[in-house]
Amino acid sequence: MRRLYFCGEHKFRVAELFFGSRPRFRAEDYTPYQKLEIVWHDDGRYSVWGDLEDDADLLRDTCPDPHHLVKRTLPLADEVLTEEE
Repeated sequence: MRRLYFCGEHKFRVAELFFGSRPRFRAEDYTPYQKLEIVWHDDGRYSVWGDLEDDADLLRDTCPDPHHLVKRTLPLADEVLTEEE
């Protein structure tokens, strides 16, 4: 499993990639999060979290990635951690 972290401008670009097609999407809505975190499982599934100072919000529950969105975010990642599942 990998954890990808996106800060600053990268967090807004990733939010747009994953949530930009939602009605009423506004990048400003992601300002309260210090960073966005994608948890990418070895089987290709992923979830998206908004990390706050003392907590985190689940923004997208674990789901498959048929469009390979996570791979498209790799160049934007500020940090990537690998963990055992």
